[in-house]
Amino acid sequence: MELVPVMTVCDAVLANIVRGVLEQAGIEAMTDGGGAPGAYPTPTANPYHILVREEDADRARSVLAEYDAMPEDADDEDDGG
Repeated sequence: MELVPVMTVCDAVLANIVRGVLEQAGIEAMTDGGGAPGAYPTPTANPYHILVREEDADRARSVLAEYDAMPEDADDEDDGG
């Protein structure tokens, strides 16, 4: 099984959010990287790569593009106020 990166982020919390978005869409995902943050505390020195199976890569990128395009206050609209 070949894993390919579909996104790189510089924050562990964001990496987990991206994984969750993919997994909710039925796409298995994992993170790679992060290094040793204590040794190199700058975000760019410890990027997190979001990996999916090669056959899921196009769909994963599409899901992430849709997620990225969502308005930040989309959840507020559902609250009726």
